[in-house]
Amino acid sequence: MTALTAAEVVAALKAVHEQNTPPDADQRTAAYWWGKPDESVAWWLCLCRRVAPDPVSQSLYIAHVAEDLSHKRDIKDWAYRVAAECAVDKRHGVRARAAVESYRPEWGHVAARDGLALALWPHLADGVPGINRRATELKCGGQAYQRIRDGVRDRAKELISVFRSDMEQCLKSRYRRDFIERWEFVTGKEWPSANWNG
Repeated sequence: MTALTAAEVVAALKAVHEQNTPPDADQRTAAYWWGKPDESVAWWLCLCRRVAPDPVSQSLYIAHVAEDLSHKRDIKDWAYRVAAECAVDKRHGVRARAAVESYRPEWGHVAARDGLALALWPHLADGVPGINRRATELKCGGQAYQRIRDGVRDRAKELISVFRSDMEQCLKSRYRRDFIERWEFVTGKEWPSANWNG
């Protein structure tokens, strides 16, 4: 193998760093959140928060893309509520399965925090203790623990995904029908004419 000259190395690095790929909504949001002025992102965040299926959606999205936990109390409270909901079958008002009859907030809150960590930062999943380890530590059933953890994780991932999709629609100024319907429902107004961007 032939060694590259300094000029060849510089040219190769220049080609890599000079790609003109515009930043996506996540990248623009993170930059805006940490201080880069961007009026468009400010507007998109307001619009997407208004049509979000859950008030915590924006906080989850910001925690995910900007790794900012300034709203951690709201996020944790939401996760604890979802954990309790995962343990109860809403249709009948009774425990959904024997696997969660043992639900207690002492271990349910740990499962909720683990579920949040897996949803917000999947690249750090190896740092989250496994189900068997947690079940042993907390003296609860592994299946019950997994049901709560996965329920919180899945709901958080869903809300992040919807918010991300909404932000991308704002970035491209192309809105899908479900976005428009949510906006019309929340505002009580008809969606403005084509090419409306705020």
